[in-house]
Amino acid sequence: MAKTILTGFLSISSRLPLGVLYLFADFISFVLYRLVKYRRKVVRKNLVESFPDKEISEIKKIEREFYGYLGDQIVETLKLLHISDKELRKRIQVNNFEVINKTLSEGRNAVLLMGHYGNWEWVQEICRYFLPETYMASIYHPLSNKTWDEIFLDIRSRWGAHIIPMKRAPRILLDKRNFPWVCGFIADHRPHQKHENNCLEFLNHKTWFIYGAEEIGEKVGADFFYLEMNRVRRGCYSICFHRLIPESKKLPYPYTRQFWKEFEKTLKNAPAFWLWSHKRWKN
Repeated sequence: MAKTILTGFLSISSRLPLGVLYLFADFISFVLYRLVKYRRKVVRKNLVESFPDKEISEIKKIEREFYGYLGDQIVETLKLLHISDKELRKRIQVNNFEVINKTLSEGRNAVLLMGHYGNWEWVQEICRYFLPETYMASIYHPLSNKTWDEIFLDIRSRWGAHIIPMKRAPRILLDKRNFPWVCGFIADHRPHQKHENNCLEFLNHKTWFIYGAEEIGEKVGADFFYLEMNRVRRGCYSICFHRLIPESKKLPYPYTRQFWKEFEKTLKNAPAFWLWSHKRWKN
C-alpha cells in the first residue's frame, strides 16, 4: 500500500511543468538550508578546506548556490518519470559525440567517467546519439530501500540504457567485449579499499578513488573519456566528451587519475554543482 501511494504521488507530481516544480525546488532548498540545516557543517567544512584561498563571503555564496542546486536536482530527477523526449532533447545539448562514434566504428568500446555533478540523472539523453546497435550501459549501486530502488531503475532506464549493478558489471561487460558498448561510470564515489595505489591529491585533500572502470576497460582495450556536464542555466545542461590521455603512466590507474585532474578543473570553474554534502573525506 505504501509503495502504491508513493509511486502514485511521484507519478502525478512529475507531470507538472518544470516551471511549477521549480517553485517546489525553491521551497525544498529553503527548508534544507535555513530550517533543517541539512549537513550545513559538512558542506562548509568541505568548501573551506577545498578552497583555502577563497574569502568566507565567497564560500557562503557557493554554499547558498549549492543548496539551490540541490532542490533543483531533486525535482529534475522526479521529472524524468514523465518528461518527453522532445523536452529533454531541448534541455540537454550533447556536443562532440562523434568522438565516441569514431571509437565504436573502429571496433573499440568506450568507458565514460563522470562525477556527481550537474544533473547526472539527465545524462541518459546521450543514448540517442550513438551508433545503432550500441549496447548502452550504466553502473549503479542498488539502494537498500527496494521501493526507491525500483523507482530509480525506472527513471534510469527510460532511454534504453541497461542498468547494471556494480557487482555484476565486470562479468557482463567482459562477456560483451566483442560488441560495441558504451558504459558510464560515476567515478567519484568513496571507495571501500584505501591504499597508495588509489590515492591522489584532489581539491587540497588526500583523496582515494575507485578504479574498477579502468580495470574493466583495460581488459577489453576500451577508450576512456571524461563526460563533462555543465549547467548552462536552470533546467538546461551541456555535455561534452574529452578523450582521456594520461600525462604519465608511471602511477597505477593513469586514466582514472587523468579523469580526476579534468574533473577538478570543472569544479574550480563552477563549484556549486557538486555534492558537497557528502562526507567524501571522512577519516
